[in-house]
Amino acid sequence: MRKTTLLILLFPVLLLAQEANDYFSSMKYRNIGPYRGGRSVSASGVVGDPLTYFMGTTGGGLWKTQDAGQHWENISDGFFKTGTVGAVAVSESNPNIVYVGMGEHAIRGVMSSYGDGVYKSTDGGETWEHLGLKETEQISRIVIHPTNPDIVYVAAQGKYTAPTEGRGVYKSVDGGKTWKKTLYSNPYGGASELSMDMNNPDVLYAALWHHQRTPWKVISGGDGSGLYKSTDAGETWNKLETGLPKELGKMAIAVCRSNSDKVYALIESDSQTEQSGLYVSNNAGKSWYQVSGDNRLTQRAWYYTEVFADPLNDQTVYVLSAPALRSKDGGKSWERLYGTHGDYHDLWINPNNSKNMVIANDGGAAISFNFGQSWSTQSIMPTAQFYRINVDNMEPYNIYGGQQDNTSVRIASANLQGWSISESDWTWSAGGESAFLAFDKDNPKVVVGGSYLGTIEALDMETKVSTKIMAAPLQYLGKAARDMKYLYNWNAPIIWSQHEPNTIYHGAQLVLKSTDLGKTWTHFSPDLTRDLDEKQGKGGGPYTVEAVGAENYGTISYLVESPHQQGVFYSGSDDGLVHITKDNGKSWQNITPKNLGETLINAIEVSPHDPAVVYIATTKYKFGDYTPALFKSNNYGKTWKAINNGIPYGAYTRVVREDQTKKGLLYAGTELGIYISFDDGANWESFQRNLPVTPILDLKVHRNDLVVATSGRSFWILDNLSLLSAYDPEIKELKVFKPEALTYGFWGSRMSGNIDGFDGTQGFEGVNPANGVVLYYHLPEVDADKVVELVVTNSEGKVINTYTSEADDSYVPHNGGGAPPAPRLSKRKGLNCLEYATPNSSWRSWRLY
Repeated sequence: MRKTTLLILLFPVLLLAQEANDYFSSMKYRNIGPYRGGRSVSASGVVGDPLTYFMGTTGGGLWKTQDAGQHWENISDGFFKTGTVGAVAVSESNPNIVYVGMGEHAIRGVMSSYGDGVYKSTDGGETWEHLGLKETEQISRIVIHPTNPDIVYVAAQGKYTAPTEGRGVYKSVDGGKTWKKTLYSNPYGGASELSMDMNNPDVLYAALWHHQRTPWKVISGGDGSGLYKSTDAGETWNKLETGLPKELGKMAIAVCRSNSDKVYALIESDSQTEQSGLYVSNNAGKSWYQVSGDNRLTQRAWYYTEVFADPLNDQTVYVLSAPALRSKDGGKSWERLYGTHGDYHDLWINPNNSKNMVIANDGGAAISFNFGQSWSTQSIMPTAQFYRINVDNMEPYNIYGGQQDNTSVRIASANLQGWSISESDWTWSAGGESAFLAFDKDNPKVVVGGSYLGTIEALDMETKVSTKIMAAPLQYLGKAARDMKYLYNWNAPIIWSQHEPNTIYHGAQLVLKSTDLGKTWTHFSPDLTRDLDEKQGKGGGPYTVEAVGAENYGTISYLVESPHQQGVFYSGSDDGLVHITKDNGKSWQNITPKNLGETLINAIEVSPHDPAVVYIATTKYKFGDYTPALFKSNNYGKTWKAINNGIPYGAYTRVVREDQTKKGLLYAGTELGIYISFDDGANWESFQRNLPVTPILDLKVHRNDLVVATSGRSFWILDNLSLLSAYDPEIKELKVFKPEALTYGFWGSRMSGNIDGFDGTQGFEGVNPANGVVLYYHLPEVDADKVVELVVTNSEGKVINTYTSEADDSYVPHNGGGAPPAPRLSKRKGLNCLEYATPNSSWRSWRLY
């Protein structure tokens, strides 16, 4: 049999160029965690199966548990084209039939994701079919007929950033093959809730919500709001008004299963006249009266406003808000449920046993069997939403970021003493959910982190003692933006100087500078925004003020210091301005690309290879425009060119980074995933690999790794970027790629096994990098009877080991304790990989694929 080693050319065979995403099939992202649940606005159980539940996450797809929350498995990856689930419903008559509505109905100004309509499974979530309604974008509820699962209704809340015709209630009588819109008020009136009388499924109740969220205000209430009832299976609808307020904002409605005459409605109205609260009808909606005006029921109404009736007791009713509240006397008095994460959005109660329920909140889903006295854990889900990334220079390096509706996090990129990245490898850090985190990368003992409304602290990571260091420690909650001394973005940027010791910068509408870690602050710039007074009022209306600053507009959204030159900084604002200073803040120049208009400058990247080259990632998604918008300048921003070819509409752009080794090798994070460019942005292609479809909020290139912050699937890392920097799509002959420098250690990793079918996630803990030398090589087409051989030598030419494509004929199977068979060299056409053992590597020390 013929034999040829990889040290010589086999024979030239033309290899046609192929997409990088396919060519690099042996490269995979690994999920490092943390395993701490992120936001969920939809959940459902299964009638007749108390062990099975579904959880829809914001950005993380759809998950299923079949052991009452002890394990959760993603069941939407590979099927869904967007990542956020707004509604999930399981047929009571056929639990194999599941409908899912996409889009985030608890609309957030900072990261709400649009959806692409309705999906259906007929096998309990094993496979999925898309059913249309893509134009709805945000779906709040799906209701299925109790005995005929082909009859299904969809409450379409609609595009939250702009008025659209896609809002309203839709009906299908053929299992979603066709849809008919049966209820509509106006382009602002989305369907926020839908409830069916399970005793007479021809009777339905719906809540329409007049709403829009602009970058500077959340509008909740208007002519499009109203409560409606249908008695002919949703074909026609009548508006309900008797006893209800005239001024209506967001509403929810629930008909009691145990008493069809009793209906509850939770209503946002004019809080100044105390009309907001819980209303009750005892005659199937003909007339109403207010039973409770407790402010907790309707606080921050646009975000919550959820009401659910106990299916077995019409006097027991739940309202979900920042707390989860329950009344046992028809809404007159309230008790609070404890034991899970806060900020509640959905509740499913078992119709046969109301002690059994599943609740969805900003920490995921939790299950109870004892009337809410205790709940299943939410610390086993890799569904966290992270905004920004920073990294240190430790070994292994750590990743820092703020998790939405939780603390900030510091997590190790690897655990060099164990099998995986566990809870012992991460901890909370400075600031809060929206934190930028800054520190000395070589000595990250003190971390400076922020949160909303400009709060900022310095935290000693060893003692965990912190100090508040806000420039102007004022209470900004509920104030109009124009009345704030310093106007901060939700993600107000904080950076630690690379050139001046112990110097930090904090972005408001201007840049603040401190040379003593926050003891004192000075102004480092003038106002670097458009400062549009008409867009700097209160953050919400007409009935409810949005108080936490998510709608602050005219703020600095990104700030970066040049790594090459001291005194060179770039700033970007949320209203579309880019500035530069080259004299350490003495003067600033407006270098905004022409005709950019109002837009969010979400990230700025100074090239690591050329101090004059800068990239910006911009987006107008808050204006309802999902066009990708990346720009490059070769001359410090004097001129710009758009670099978006290949990124589709819908994949709006949040971040762009350049490879640290290969000039012009770029990575872009978008709403729909990661894109890569090998020609400095002239052309882009998807580089999703095994990464799930999830919004990418930030990227960082560090130590030849690509670190990824997702909005719904925690942190991921792609190792060995040197392989990408050596990529040649027209390669025609044998090539061995130089392996990365090796870290000696005894640790385990799922990446060290055969990873052909590995999705990058394991169990309850993060995935370690592979151990051993990972060697990639490219092969042209090789004859089937030809043996391929790889010889490993040291620097003096001494043979260390030899690998071949032949099977190990000397191997004798055993039941443990013996050596594994010799690894078999892959000889498939294209890119191949071999991981071989080192003296200190783990027990799973090689891989071939």
